[in-house]
Amino acid sequence: MTPWRAAGRIRVARNHGNSSRMVAKDVGCSQSAVSKIWTKYKQHGMVVKAKRTGRPRKTSKRQDKQLKAICLENRKSTTKQMKHKWEEAGANVCDRTVRNRLKEMGFQYRKAKRKPSLTPKHKRTRLQWAKERQSWTVDDWMKVIFSDESRICIGQGDDAGTFVWCRSSEDFMKRPA
Repeated sequence: MTPWRAAGRIRVARNHGNSSRMVAKDVGCSQSAVSKIWTKYKQHGMVVKAKRTGRPRKTSKRQDKQLKAICLENRKSTTKQMKHKWEEAGANVCDRTVRNRLKEMGFQYRKAKRKPSLTPKHKRTRLQWAKERQSWTVDDWMKVIFSDESRICIGQGDDAGTFVWCRSSEDFMKRPA
């Protein structure tokens, strides 16, 4: 529930004569919060937002959306690279601002996973494969050629240390070729 919706519910409940304790329990906030909101309402006739001190925000919501699009376009980009692209779009910011905005959006700069973890389906199929070959003899296994899952990157170098911007909810992301 948004703070404004909660403030509205507090105001209505208190107008009906409910105690601060009951209202706090109903809304899901502390009694002191209910008391402060009720006091502001009685003094001003409405719940007013206090004027905040400090520096105003450097970027607008629209610019933040532009940064998100830039990040999603190439997850391997560094903050410097994103900053330059963002400046081309009209934002005048530093690397730290780029990093802060991305973190606000839920992005983290993490080491890229090489491959996804096994899913329950993968595990079932592997188990089934093993059970089907459980009774094989040495002669049967001699006819099988195993290959490993090694990768060869031509012209890209080893990307063992590749970092990507990802959200914490994203476990594995296919890397661009």
